Amino acid sequence: MSDRRGRRVRGFLMTSVAAAVLAGPALAEDARHSFNIPAGDAVAALQTFARQSGRQVLFPFEAASGKRTPAVAGTLSDGEALTRLARAAGLVVQSDDGKTVTLRSVPAETAPSPLPQPSSAGARAIEEEAQVVDTLVVVGSQIEGAKRTAALPVTVIGEKEILATGAVSGDELFRAIPQAGDVQFQEARTTGNLNDARGDVASLNLRSLGTGNTLALLNGRRAVLAPGSQTENLVPVQTVNTNAFPVAGIKRVEVLRDGAAAIYGADAVAGVVNVVLDTRFRGLRMEAQAGGSEGTGYREGTVNVKAGTRLADGTRLTLFGGYTAHGRLMASERAYAASEDHRAATVGTPWEGDTAFDNRSTSSPWGAFTVIPASTTVRQGASALTTSGVFHVEPTSNTAAGCSSAPLAGDLCLKAGVITGAADRPLRYDENPDRTLKGGLERFNLFSTVEHDFGAVTAYGEAGYYHALFSGSREQSAPISSAPISIAANAYWNPFGPATSPNRLANLSGVPASGLAMTITNYRPVDAGPRTYTVTDDSYRLLGGLKGDWSGWKWDSALLYSTARTKDMTHNAISNTLFQQALNRTDASAYNPFNGGGLDNYSLGDATPNGRDTINSFLINVYRVSETSLALADFKISRKDLFRLPGGDVGVAAGVEWRRETYDDNRDKRLDGTIKYTNTVTGVTYDTDVMGASAAPDVAAHRQVASAFFELAVPVISPEMRIPFVEEVSLQIAARDERYSDFGNVLKPKGAIYWKVGRGFALRGSVSQSFRAPNLPQFYSDGSTVSNTRTDWAACKINNPAATTCASASTLEVRSGNKTLQPEQADNATIGFVYQPSFIPAALGKLTLTTDFWSIREKNVIGILGGGNQIYYDWLLRQSGSFNPNVVRDAPVGTNTVGAIAYINDTYANLQPRVVQGVDFSLGYDLDGTRWGDFSLDVNVAKLLKFDQAPSPIERLLIEAAAAGKLPGVSIVSSGNQIKLGGFPEFRGGASLTWRQGGWGAGAFVNYVGEVFDTGSTLIDGRYWKLNAWTTVNLYGQYAFDDGRLAGSTVRLGVRNVGDKDPPLSASNFGYYGSLHNATGRYWYVNFSKRFI
Repeated sequence: MSDRRGRRVRGFLMTSVAAAVLAGPALAEDARHSFNIPAGDAVAALQTFARQSGRQVLFPFEAASGKRTPAVAGTLSDGEALTRLARAAGLVVQSDDGKTVTLRSVPAETAPSPLPQPSSAGARAIEEEAQVVDTLVVVGSQIEGAKRTAALPVTVIGEKEILATGAVSGDELFRAIPQAGDVQFQEARTTGNLNDARGDVASLNLRSLGTGNTLALLNGRRAVLAPGSQTENLVPVQTVNTNAFPVAGIKRVEVLRDGAAAIYGADAVAGVVNVVLDTRFRGLRMEAQAGGSEGTGYREGTVNVKAGTRLADGTRLTLFGGYTAHGRLMASERAYAASEDHRAATVGTPWEGDTAFDNRSTSSPWGAFTVIPASTTVRQGASALTTSGVFHVEPTSNTAAGCSSAPLAGDLCLKAGVITGAADRPLRYDENPDRTLKGGLERFNLFSTVEHDFGAVTAYGEAGYYHALFSGSREQSAPISSAPISIAANAYWNPFGPATSPNRLANLSGVPASGLAMTITNYRPVDAGPRTYTVTDDSYRLLGGLKGDWSGWKWDSALLYSTARTKDMTHNAISNTLFQQALNRTDASAYNPFNGGGLDNYSLGDATPNGRDTINSFLINVYRVSETSLALADFKISRKDLFRLPGGDVGVAAGVEWRRETYDDNRDKRLDGTIKYTNTVTGVTYDTDVMGASAAPDVAAHRQVASAFFELAVPVISPEMRIPFVEEVSLQIAARDERYSDFGNVLKPKGAIYWKVGRGFALRGSVSQSFRAPNLPQFYSDGSTVSNTRTDWAACKINNPAATTCASASTLEVRSGNKTLQPEQADNATIGFVYQPSFIPAALGKLTLTTDFWSIREKNVIGILGGGNQIYYDWLLRQSGSFNPNVVRDAPVGTNTVGAIAYINDTYANLQPRVVQGVDFSLGYDLDGTRWGDFSLDVNVAKLLKFDQAPSPIERLLIEAAAAGKLPGVSIVSSGNQIKLGGFPEFRGGASLTWRQGGWGAGAFVNYVGEVFDTGSTLIDGRYWKLNAWTTVNLYGQYAFDDGRLAGSTVRLGVRNVGDKDPPLSASNFGYYGSLHNATGRYWYVNFSKRFI
């Protein structure tokens, strides 16, 4: 059904537009203003009149809906302008108290509308409904009903823009906002495994300042954080889950792009995102949508219900329900992601053959092992089978590598050393065929609101529920250095086993009769099959409040409780203990890691898998259950006319808030150290008994925050003062004090100014301060152990000065929380202009242009030096006879002077200052009432001017040493100017165009992501691989039926990424940046909706 007919069949709903209050008897004063109201929809015209006149206007929404009003332009009295609009809309003035003008419908006998007359009961309901006021409150001020100016840089994404994006999830919607930054909580991450926030979760990251720097609100109050945390820039971060927002019920999204700490919370460093639901909806609307990705098996279906009513006692109820389900999109279904080896795409470029584009893993079925002790040299005849105690399994058909041993059964042999170099690169395992790009999903959103008037007091409430069941798959795990697995000397399949073993190689020397034990250096038991995982998310939100008026003051108080729970279950995981038991059996039922992989394609599969019973003996399920909660109580009051200055009424708001946040992260007993793994060969005990997963202790933390704020809106100059070049000047002054239970208190101020020069041109600016305490994992974590692939430059270059290449290996890093951390603090500033040209005739529409420069200067940014930099620092210090104590090493072996790395200590710390600057451009153009229909164009562009992270003292030393040639081949990219590096494109933009003509409608949305450089692919001359700019276009067309059996129905056909643009190539596992781009490709969808009431 068309919007026009949908409004007509609803009850009469009064709507108000908040505007400045003028003293005196309203129209009788006959104040004059410069009006520029284009011809078009009556509702839009009356709202425009309210803004331009500075009045509050109440009118029956449904009576005006569907009516057209003439253009009103020029300097006119309020009375004359309003009379023209009201007459055309079929309305007359009912009352005028000097501040608010209330309109009513023309009596039935003279009404021009052909609508049927209501019954007497219906008339009473309409009369009561006319008392309901839906005040438009845009994020940026807490002064309810005060005059809204363009003083603050707020981006509003309304229903038309949301429709043009074609978004089904919160992630798709927020990615369409250029200021939203990169999305680190997303499915294309391949690191972290169970330690990542997996499942149906997506993050917010305004200005790319980092996840956790954006304050998210739902209907003006905080939303609970998602339970999962993950590392970003090597430190744990948390986010609100944008997929938990019910997209089908969203009325608009407001993005306050300047620091709003003083208004909403000291942690609003990058800004505020407020998701506003359509709580005034009346009627019943149902829709169903089906879509799919072209050229793949990915299919998606959505069903939404939207209902609202008013009961006989005046209670107003709304309910939004949504269900979405889609299947999996496997990496193998996209050519660019089907393999981790992307070198073929670099042919013909300077990066041709660059192994940075080959992300296949050295942990493969072609196992590598280190004998115990590693100083042992094993020979078969005159041929050495080990190098520093290391050997690996090799296919005899890989003639480029050759064999060190005599051929074994199954066309295999042993080769000295680890799997490295060009000859052995084909033995690396390709993990992508086992991986999902997008997991299977079932998502359910349910949200309800209620309001009831008790005289001058209104009681209201919210109840929300979100549930998601997500399933995905990834490659089987491999042993890591944080929990090495050793094979006993008498293990059945040990090729260096006892002299009595049927599998001991012939003619060995260096191996005693009892055999040699060994430790797995690299191996992946792919015959066990890929791991699968299911993630169940549940979130609840309950809110109850009271609001009302008292002697000219508006007050509002509410209690909120919200909780979220995530259960991440990995299936087909491997127990280190049970796997070692299977390895070390002394009969043929033992697990055989020496039988190699696939001979047709060395990188895929295992042609000689072990028996199913053997494999099943070590498979386990592993869980992680995380919970967060938010309890909040607040009270706030406001008055738009505290007292009057020559420039107008001074508005004021004040309030207090208390909140309690909790975070509980409960790991599987095999991960948190309850069930440990003891290497039965070495006798060493480790805290993790899950193969491929680092140990992580449980975390239980909470904090309480009490805050108070104060805000003033001060009109300094008004149009009636007739000052040249100063039509209007107004100020916003605010401050907020917050007291943290674990940090003490902080006071943060804000000031903003709006100067309307005249002729539609205005300047605006603001300065503010913000404060972000370390999140609960950063502050309270007892430490987590992770294993990353690192190059030990000191051991390589010092032990073997002639080495031209240095191999990488799995390295243990211990990262721990820090209770001495100081909060991050920031100084925010914005300055810009708004231009609405007054010379454009109303018949040619309305144009709005804005430009805003912004700057954020942060200090005490929380970060970590990182394992790679710790190793660089150790290498640098050892060149002068010292060492880095954070790099803990084993004793040197043999002639080596530098021992192997045992582990690296890294503690979260406050880093050096960071300066981020940019500029935002926007254009809005509305043209209504033409013979070709109504048009709306919105353009939003964000340009990043500066993103400069000052290096820490150690990083500065490393940068200077690298420049001096002391650290050849080393590039320090964690500091300095970050623009265009990784997830920081210089330009991002979005544009939407919509058209309506009768029942027909169409829309387009263009999304632009600027070029970036991949720092993981560096040439010897320092150049990085460039990811070209990425532009995608979404289109839709629709028809709304006004009569017949399909009356109230709308059919929409749409396509996202109409050009089927692949994401630009990167040197990452999937071959693209999932934080900036997506792999969905051309996506077709059809949508059918029907309005029943």
